Amino acid sequence: MMNIGEFAELTGLSLKALRLYDEQGLLPPVSVDPWSRHRRYSAAQFEHALRLKAARAAGLPLAEAPKLLQDAEAATATLAEHRARLAADRERQDAALDALERLLADPVRWQTEVRRAEAQPWAGVVLPPDIGSDEEANELFAGLWRRLDAEGNRPTGAFWTTIRTAPGSETEIQMLCCWPVAALPPESWTDVERGTIETGQEMVVRWRWDQDVPMVEGATHPAVLALLAAAQESGAEVSLAQVRQIGLLEEGQPVGMEVAVHLKS
Repeated sequence: MMNIGEFAELTGLSLKALRLYDEQGLLPPVSVDPWSRHRRYSAAQFEHALRLKAARAAGLPLAEAPKLLQDAEAATATLAEHRARLAADRERQDAALDALERLLADPVRWQTEVRRAEAQPWAGVVLPPDIGSDEEANELFAGLWRRLDAEGNRPTGAFWTTIRTAPGSETEIQMLCCWPVAALPPESWTDVERGTIETGQEMVVRWRWDQDVPMVEGATHPAVLALLAAAQESGAEVSLAQVRQIGLLEEGQPVGMEVAVHLKS
């Protein structure tokens, strides 16, 4: 039998780690003196101690540790899952480093232009926050097109999307998917949003999907950020809800995006 210091020395686990594993029920001592509360360990516990030590060094979450102390099949599966997570993390880190390197070496200079926007009625649907996939979102959007077409109010051009703060909230973000139409849908369509783009000036930037652009995970497309910065530099007051991401079409097929922001001075 060994005291906690001897067991720590042999296994490489710290005293703090051994006490934690005891509290978690992962590696309790064989016995605890009722008076001194000194812990005693057995050589038979070396195997579990080494698994926990290796798991700690590998960054395995403590919640996954019990599976390593089960049968070989459960331990092997847990190790494989953790290895896959680490590989995915490394892939994301490599992508972030590549994007940062490209941003530093050769930043993209986005070209913006100002054009006149004519008044345009539109109809749109808000994507549910729990929508499961792009396919579901596309079907919801296509369903609105079919509904408008059936009513003799077929969309007149390319779709666009707008991101906005949900009404009555400061933190919930919604995506509104819109079709330009000849006339506003009836008020009886309570599940459909409607409105009209005002006549005026708007600033625009474009990009194609086949364009090689360094992207930072979780951030908005850099073209959108460049557009907002250019609009602000021009003296306009802009907000996220004013930004429209419009499908860029070639021969009727979407090939990229055009981003426009209505200018309000």
